Amino acid sequence: GPNGSTNREPIMEARLITLPTTTPVSLQEAKDHLYLTADTYNDDLARKLDEAVDYCQRRIGGRRQFCAATYDLILDAFPDDGVDDRITLPYPPLKNVSSIRYYNSTGGQSYCGSSGGSTGSSTAWVQVIPGERPGYVAPAFGKVWPTTRVRPDAVTVRFVAGSTSPTTIPPSLTAAAKLKLQHLCAPERIEETTQEKAIDNLLGCNDYGHYA
Repeated sequence: GPNGSTNREPIMEARLITLPTTTPVSLQEAKDHLYLTADTYNDDLARKLDEAVDYCQRRIGGRRQFCAATYDLILDAFPDDGVDDRITLPYPPLKNVSSIRYYNSTGGQSYCGSSGGSTGSSTAWVQVIPGERPGYVAPAFGKVWPTTRVRPDAVTVRFVAGSTSPTTIPPSLTAAAKLKLQHLCAPERIEETTQEKAIDNLLGCNDYGHYA
């Protein structure tokens, strides 16, 4: 194909660039859940809260992102299977795509035209954000992805995934994070197998399944 591929799916890797600036469960909510009033262990509690959220994000089917974070999706080529040239982005929900850059055929780095870019550009692309489902980018109507240099990091899609406000995160996800936090802080309160089953049931309400 024109992108150095042979009608195959590109090899891809997602890298975290910027951590979330908010959490789905505030420190005060965590303290209330654990019936804590003193501030003595706030730092340790905040660390365990991050661990609980990360655990839930990794455990949920489809690897949903709770609070907004920036990622780079690295591909060894643009899609070129002759049928579907979209690039599906992991960690839904997709907030926005910041840029698409690639190594051109001469080895220099170029940027594709921005979303809704110039109609005269062969690299113009559009982003599709289908609510809570995985979003994707694709060439604009009548356009094609550009030719890339053959290298493992030929294409980089930078995007923001997750909710910008904790209030928009489904309550079932915050409940799961609180249960995991309880296990990390006070495992004696409930039998682990029972708690893990409850966490999985809550996460299952938002399971996207395998899509990447």
